[in-house]
Amino acid sequence: MLKCDLHDYIEIVCLYHYPLQLTLSSGAVLTGTAVTTRYNDQRQECLVIKQNASEQLVVLDDIALLEVTVANPHLQQVRFK
Repeated sequence: MLKCDLHDYIEIVCLYHYPLQLTLSSGAVLTGTAVTTRYNDQRQECLVIKQNASEQLVVLDDIALLEVTVANPHLQQVRFK
């Protein structure tokens, strides 16, 4: 389960639809635009990112590093693990 302060960052990136680069615990790197949060079929909370014309669900517990790829007054980089 994600700590509340880290969940706040997820809400901010979704609110402003920031473009992101996510590094997962597995080492995989994903890029896309933050859209919202949603539960997957396994009832895991996920970040929905838009990549081109499709959406991808990223399990929040799998995120190791979140980076916003545009200048903004809120955050640039947050380490989750």
